[in-house]
Amino acid sequence: MAEMSISDNKGNEITFERDGTVSAGVTTMCDRCDQYAPSKNGQEIKDHTGQVIMWFCFQCRLQAYIK
Repeated sequence: MAEMSISDNKGNEITFERDGTVSAGVTTMCDRCDQYAPSKNGQEIKDHTGQVIMWFCFQCRLQAYIK
């Protein structure tokens, strides 16, 4: 049996883990691959005012460093 995640179009996500625990989190759409991913694993790119202008998921961030 695997984990199951449910998310809505506002970025809220609920994950049912293998061990029976339930966790809630926030997802964000990646600016590179256009897929929703957990916000905690991504990277924010901010401008000089501190406003987030781009966000990359873990996979896209990892691919950028490998190349």
